[in-house]
Amino acid sequence: MDQQTDGRYTLVPRTLIFLQRENDILLLRGAAHKWFAGRYNGVGGHVEPGETILEAAIREVREETGASPTTLRLRGIVHITGTPGVLLFVFTGTIEGDLHATTDEGTLEWIPRTTLHTVPLVADLHWLLPRILDEQREIVYATFTFTTNEVQIRTAEGDVATLPLHAE
Repeated sequence: MDQQTDGRYTLVPRTLIFLQRENDILLLRGAAHKWFAGRYNGVGGHVEPGETILEAAIREVREETGASPTTLRLRGIVHITGTPGVLLFVFTGTIEGDLHATTDEGTLEWIPRTTLHTVPLVADLHWLLPRILDEQREIVYATFTFTTNEVQIRTAEGDVATLPLHAE
């Protein structure tokens, strides 16, 4: 359950960005201290006070990759329940410039889209990535609820999926 203040949920705004180059997706393999250590995720992070969501996404791309985004498109809004909860703004885009190979966050790698199923992704990405990368789809609206062993995903359309947290 989300923490409530004055009867309202408390949410932390965050960004998550998946950058593309031809048929590859740039993913970050989490460093040992990250909650997703050894697993692949997009780049992103917290929205700082005074930033718009887009400004935060651009800043996070620059900080975590060393390159500048040339395009960013909002592809999803995900409410992650918790105390506090997270409101995650998911973008896709492209970048220009040389990348950092390794940062404090982890190691950046270009992964072919056709092999995404073979790398250890953060569990919810098995569901999320195909939907946000599909340019024919509308923006994804979903709620993710994590438990000890799984993540339950509910969409605005009423679909429900349950994924194990440690799926390969």
